[in-house]
Amino acid sequence: MVIEFNNLRKNRFKNIQGFKCKFVSRKYCFEMPISHGEHKFLKIKYPAENPPLPANLTGNTFETIFGANQSMLELFLLKRKIKGPCWLTIKNVQKQKQFKHTWCKQEAFILSPKDVEITIDDINRQSPPMTSLSFSLKTTRSQNNTNEISMISCLIHEEIN
Repeated sequence: MVIEFNNLRKNRFKNIQGFKCKFVSRKYCFEMPISHGEHKFLKIKYPAENPPLPANLTGNTFETIFGANQSMLELFLLKRKIKGPCWLTIKNVQKQKQFKHTWCKQEAFILSPKDVEITIDDINRQSPPMTSLSFSLKTTRSQNNTNEISMISCLIHEEIN
């Protein structure tokens, strides 16, 4: 299986570099026509910058790929066991100094998802006050047949608990 995946990677998915794989034992009982119970699967990990493998990919030594349709956010939330609103402890935070990705005043990043943990000590702590801004845009067609903003309305809610 590993050899077949490596050949597929070299021939069809050349941008996948630096992958890791190992055999793992998992229990399966969902919609695929696989017998229920424990099976051996090949777990493949590679950087998230690369595109996902196609969900319908098959080979001589494997029938299907699990998790090809999952987003990076979904994988992160499941792996770190983040369920619903909770306090998080974020370690080894680095400030983004060069290129900003958003309009925020400050941006920060971490190098490993393992630097994010659920904070159990603050489970009953009151949430900090938040301010929320909702706005609505109304557009009209101009004489040049383009959309123009004709009205903007805003509503601010302060100190939301």
